[in-house]
Amino acid sequence: MKKSISLILIGLACLMLMAAGCTSTSDPTPAMSWDGIWSTTWTSADHATLIPGDDITFTQTGSSVTGTYVNPEENFSGSITGTVEGNTLTGTWSENGLPGTSGTMVFVMSADGNTFSGTWESADDTTGATYLWNGVRK
Repeated sequence: MKKSISLILIGLACLMLMAAGCTSTSDPTPAMSWDGIWSTTWTSADHATLIPGDDITFTQTGSSVTGTYVNPEENFSGSITGTVEGNTLTGTWSENGLPGTSGTMVFVMSADGNTFSGTWESADDTTGATYLWNGVRK
């Protein structure tokens, strides 16, 4: 009888260990999605005046986000690559028509998911200045 109980307990322990190995440890999909088109504004030289920016089209897969934008007036396009944690998108940007133009950005989505406020920095700016970059979902 003791041997049967021991075998049953060992069997249950093995089943529990196997079940524990089947659980996922990957990051869950963030609750808010960055997918879609966002109309943006940003600041540059004076750090204060928001100027109309470009529309950014974001695509999100899990916690990874990519984005593209086009500026027809200045004849350049750009791309964004980042990672979402909670309501914050952190990543890098680069512009294709302007050599050496790239940097980092951090966007924080509002609770309703329809706006973001953020900052950007240029890798070429030796002063380390931080600028605003905000958006509204279209």
